[in-house]
Amino acid sequence: MFGAGVISTLGALAAVAILAIWILVLVWVAARIQGFLTRGTGWPALDWRNVLSAFLLLTGAIHLGNFALDLIDRWFYDAIYPIELGFPGSFLIGSVAIAVGIAAVRSRRKK
Repeated sequence: MFGAGVISTLGALAAVAILAIWILVLVWVAARIQGFLTRGTGWPALDWRNVLSAFLLLTGAIHLGNFALDLIDRWFYDAIYPIELGFPGSFLIGSVAIAVGIAAVRSRRKK
């Protein structure tokens, strides 16, 4: 008999599929942010300022959106529990870093 922490094969496949969809959505959003930054500042997509700005904007937007959902959840259910705006988790930082990197490489002009 397996313990509570064991995931089934179907559950693992579903997690991988959801992770791939999450990365694809983040790549699309990161490409949009980098395009906006390129048009607004003139920095090329592979410039370190563009990549860092896109990374920080996307991480901040996801993190603050999650915080807002926690506030709405607390308000909706009249719950009393502390909500902290702490440092983002490693999953969030890693998935955003992958997405921004892929979007930057995809935005290169093909010759």
